[in-house]
Amino acid sequence: MLPGLVTALVLMGQRYSLESRNKAVELALDYAELQNLAVSSGATMPELLDKFKSVGVTSVAVSEQLLGDLVATGQVSYQERSSQTGPLTVVRVTDRALAERILRTLSVRLDRGMVSPDPTTLNGKVPSAFVVRAAPATLNGMGIGLPPDAVGLVKRSGLGVVARLQNHPAMTSEAIAAAMSDMRRDGIKTLICAGEEVLGFRGLIENAAEQMMSSGVYYGSVEFAKQRGDSGMCRHLRGQFIRVHSIPSAEMAGMAPSTAIERFARSVKERNIRLCYVRLFESTGDDPIAANAAFVLGIRREITGAGYTMGAAHPFDDTRQAPALLIPIALSAAAGAVLLVSSLVTVSAAVQFGLLLAAFVALAGLTVMGKHNAAFIIALIFPTLGVIRVFGPYLGREITGSFKHPALRSSSRFVRASIYTLTGAILIAGMLGTRPYMIKTQQFVGIKAAHLLPLLVVIFVMAAGLPMMNQPMSAVWKKLRANLKEVVSSPLFIWQALGLMFAVGIIGFALLRTGNDPGIGVSGLELKTRAVLDKVMLVRPRTKEFLIGHPALIVGAAFLFARRRAIGLPLVALGVLGQVSLLNTFCHIHTPLALTLLRAFNGLLLGLVIGLAVWWFIGRPIVSATAPSALETDEE
Repeated sequence: MLPGLVTALVLMGQRYSLESRNKAVELALDYAELQNLAVSSGATMPELLDKFKSVGVTSVAVSEQLLGDLVATGQVSYQERSSQTGPLTVVRVTDRALAERILRTLSVRLDRGMVSPDPTTLNGKVPSAFVVRAAPATLNGMGIGLPPDAVGLVKRSGLGVVARLQNHPAMTSEAIAAAMSDMRRDGIKTLICAGEEVLGFRGLIENAAEQMMSSGVYYGSVEFAKQRGDSGMCRHLRGQFIRVHSIPSAEMAGMAPSTAIERFARSVKERNIRLCYVRLFESTGDDPIAANAAFVLGIRREITGAGYTMGAAHPFDDTRQAPALLIPIALSAAAGAVLLVSSLVTVSAAVQFGLLLAAFVALAGLTVMGKHNAAFIIALIFPTLGVIRVFGPYLGREITGSFKHPALRSSSRFVRASIYTLTGAILIAGMLGTRPYMIKTQQFVGIKAAHLLPLLVVIFVMAAGLPMMNQPMSAVWKKLRANLKEVVSSPLFIWQALGLMFAVGIIGFALLRTGNDPGIGVSGLELKTRAVLDKVMLVRPRTKEFLIGHPALIVGAAFLFARRRAIGLPLVALGVLGQVSLLNTFCHIHTPLALTLLRAFNGLLLGLVIGLAVWWFIGRPIVSATAPSALETDEE
């Protein structure tokens, strides 16, 4: 396994270097919200911009003006007419500069001939009224670009501008090109689409992505927002975008500032977010400016305290893996598969070589079809290998004699099993450590299956009486069938049924909480516990590991060594969850590598401590009460 392990470690080093070079986080406020704050507080916009700049804000998001908004404020008026060719709208604008903007924008965004007169024939003379071959309802949702006064005000304050452009059913490639040209002219580098659709949805997404890349504009993908077309836009941009986190205003209304601060900080530290789009609190007492400034300052302190800097966000650099580097990783994974088989039954060297060759060819083929396929197989092999290789000899048969210090023995075995699991985790982290996985345009697939299948394999091994070493395969098959038949035909006692239901409930709950879209949310108590663990341990470990899986494996193995199989076997099976969760931690490539390593270590350490405590205060008294002789050697 060594060649693949070394290769994966080298690739992980490259990923760490890539993450270390991208530490700038952009903190953006919304221009419209700042305007509302100016009205409620009596402050001027320049004063507000200077104030928030001093507490860490780096940019302001300015939304595109819509014709409907200008109609609502009286700057534009409509007069609808009918004709044989369809609805006509007379657009009247009193301000000459605004009329010029609207006429130029509409002539670009709509097909030629839909706007009259044609602005190219006016020789600089802009009429106060013009005719558009469209209904007022259609025109209302049409954007005319960013307001120049707002852009100028933000730039004069020394802050960056984030453009918020609106998609429209009448959007054309020419309109997208004009919008990118305007952004380039104004020195604006970042675009976050407004509304429920990305720019160019549906048929022009690829064109919009190409226009952004050629113009040097960075697209901001807002996580959890689920804008239509976002995934397609990110795919066409090939990694040239920025991940954005924002909390909707409706959600902010019922959220404590400390909770929002923690959420923004966690998004940066744990999910490679590089732009925080911060919504202000609308009701903040007698001094809303001071309260919101303290809120923004809290976000900045949490982010910079984690080793990041405040500045303009930019995409992660690209990572390129030579296909040849994946060969030793596939070979090491194949060796793990052969080792798993040889831990269950005795096979000759020739058979092992044949299995190694077949597994290598299969894994290499899966890698060619998609690295996530091979990663999934690795995720099945190594947690299972760790439990079977280390605890296998004690699963299928009754232990004879007494083991000295069962808890210490189970702890050392737990560490050994975790090393096997971490080997697989390193192989996956090296294989998937590329930009698409770092920014979540691609993800590890099959998380729930990767949690469940190793557990089922270990349960099957227990039921089948495996491992069976130094026996011919004919004898192995015969005993295996007999053992399974005995398990199926054995009566199920009430206490066993209750225990089974309890175990199924725990496993089902853990599986529902697993994955990119978990089916069960997090309770308030758990959120508070997570916050405490984050403060105490810098990075909170995963609950499935330190509170369920790792302690169950340690205590279960200790019961096995104390000759209490009825208690030990179910706990060892439950302990598989900790091993698969440990490996799954490394499958979250969008989480920075340093944080992943610390999270895994914290989970192992805390799980070990809890496991030993449970054994000492609960497991050991149970064994002593039922059979003191089982622990006689412990007293020596």
